[in-house]
Amino acid sequence: MYKALIFDLGNVVFNVDFSLIYKHWSELSGISFSKIKKYFENDKHFDMLERGDISAEEYRNITQKNLGMNLSDKDFDEGLTALYLNECDDINSLLKELKKNYRIIALSNTNIIHKRVWRKKYKDTMDQFEKIFSSHEINTRKPELKPYLIALAYLKMKPEEVIFLDDKEENIEPAKQLGMKTITVKSPAQMKNELRIELNQIMKI
Repeated sequence: MYKALIFDLGNVVFNVDFSLIYKHWSELSGISFSKIKKYFENDKHFDMLERGDISAEEYRNITQKNLGMNLSDKDFDEGLTALYLNECDDINSLLKELKKNYRIIALSNTNIIHKRVWRKKYKDTMDQFEKIFSSHEINTRKPELKPYLIALAYLKMKPEEVIFLDDKEENIEPAKQLGMKTITVKSPAQMKNELRIELNQIMKI
């Protein structure tokens, strides 16, 4: 029997579009969208920021130097956090319904600059989670095995008692290997339908 659910955040709880980062920085710096996109998609320093291995200041300095940008910290951070869109359909009511019978926590690859924004922007929905594990605070990120083990240890549950939801297949695999039930999220409707099946109940959503 399932006792808990672990949610990813981006494109599961709220929608994100990384192209908005490239667009914002490009407009402010005059550097091409394609150059910023190519750099960002291959940037090991962003992963380091998400692990908490480097500070926000170090990340800004490295990124600006490598891209040839000269933005203020404010403009840089506004660009880096431009990706946040609306919440996924009915997610707030879904979480409130699930909380009645299950423990719900979140496990997210994120960083100190991003968290300042999403924690405030989606405050009521974030408050539905019993605990949010942010990669930069636990110094490890999906799909490394450690964050999944940290989440399970916190819950004090066996993997088979937990449902793990994420939109990225590479993040689903470690949870599956540990023995958790997994749902690869493709849309809010598909996620809710699969949850109804797995939880064997009619949910009021």
